[in-house]
Amino acid sequence: MKNDPALVSVIVPVYNRAHLLTETVESILAQTYRNIEIILVNDGSTDNSLEVIKALQQENHDVIRIVDQDNQGQTIARNNGVEQSCGRYVAFLDSDDLWVPDKLEQQIPLFDENVGLVYGGVELIDECGETIGFDACDPDVQGEIYPQLLVKNRMTGGSVVVLREALDRVGLFDPEFSAAENWDLWLRICKVYQARLVNKPVVKYRRHENNMSKDMMLMLNAKRKIMVKHCDKNSPDKLIARYSRLAEADLLYKLGVYYFSREKFGEAIRNFLQVIMISPLYEDTPVRLLRCFLGCRGNRMLRKLKKAN
Repeated sequence: MKNDPALVSVIVPVYNRAHLLTETVESILAQTYRNIEIILVNDGSTDNSLEVIKALQQENHDVIRIVDQDNQGQTIARNNGVEQSCGRYVAFLDSDDLWVPDKLEQQIPLFDENVGLVYGGVELIDECGETIGFDACDPDVQGEIYPQLLVKNRMTGGSVVVLREALDRVGLFDPEFSAAENWDLWLRICKVYQARLVNKPVVKYRRHENNMSKDMMLMLNAKRKIMVKHCDKNSPDKLIARYSRLAEADLLYKLGVYYFSREKFGEAIRNFLQVIMISPLYEDTPVRLLRCFLGCRGNRMLRKLKKAN
């Protein structure tokens, strides 16, 4: 299968992104890996996104196909796009993000009979497209990574390419998830397939006010739902049991950080103490726990001292 120039289907859900969509599609059309089709799924946009989609399709009628649906959310939009696609591989890109030109050329050769998913690094950009940082990948997180993936989602959706056969086997995005639907799918794939990593940025992820991932409590509730569906602290598989406990510690830690940031120190203390019972040195839990006892005034003074230095 290596170096097989098989068709890659790129699914792009679109909702009110007329001003950014052309740049996104151009980044796909600029791929050095040429055997692609693009499925643009208009999710009931109320701006002129559909007109932009039709213009792009007219200019690239041999590559772009359109799915037009009532507004049902990006999970259903992605699923409908997959169902209309023909590729041996399926990739996803949000309508405000961008690919680097050799993304697919780097990723497709990494597939073999054991690999169901290939992901890569992320460059963070602002609303104007300027670089504001990078999300580093752990080079050890590849191969059989299902246990590690229980703790946190290590993959940005736009960086991922999946094997069509894997989707046929484990199913598509679960519409029961209002957030973290990507993570749920990656877990289901990685439970039965290996993953590979291109350890350099392959996607430019745009950060702006409408990013769902910025809604902390929404994401924490989604993480709780992931744990209920996938984690098993009593699993006979010691790795799964261990990482399931770490997943619980990570959720409690993030809840503690959430309450700490809102100066709800009692709630923060309760969560940090539970983290310590599971994993005493998890992240910076002991330091944050101690800072809770400083209260509002003490933490404000500490922040002023840090700024002064």
